Amino acid sequence: MRRVAANRVYFSTNKAYNNHVIEIIDKTVVNHYQLHDELELTEWLGGIIIIAQEPTIAQFIENMQDKGPSPQHLDDILKDVYERGNTESNGIKSYSAIHIRGIDISTGKNLDKIKITQLHEHF
Repeated sequence: MRRVAANRVYFSTNKAYNNHVIEIIDKTVVNHYQLHDELELTEWLGGIIIIAQEPTIAQFIENMQDKGPSPQHLDDILKDVYERGNTESNGIKSYSAIHIRGIDISTGKNLDKIKITQLHEHF
């Protein structure tokens, strides 16, 4: 299991938590909670983490690789991720996470070229 924390974790365009922790096994988010104190074996990534269903995350990353230049605003990224049709496999939802660096948390604007990485458990 990998435990990471960020300044803000999004679960939808309208639902985000500040200073939040997620736990990941393989590429699947298995738990999340508020960060109140320093936790042993927790990586502080800072920036933003976006949680969505696995097929949506995979499609978003593929689209970002095809597009080239970074979106200009966090709202554009959230819209791109959460307005996609979430698909379910046999009624089971599997959620994954991406980490985004290079965006000002308070304004949502790019500080420089953003970097988007899918989070997964270290092996």
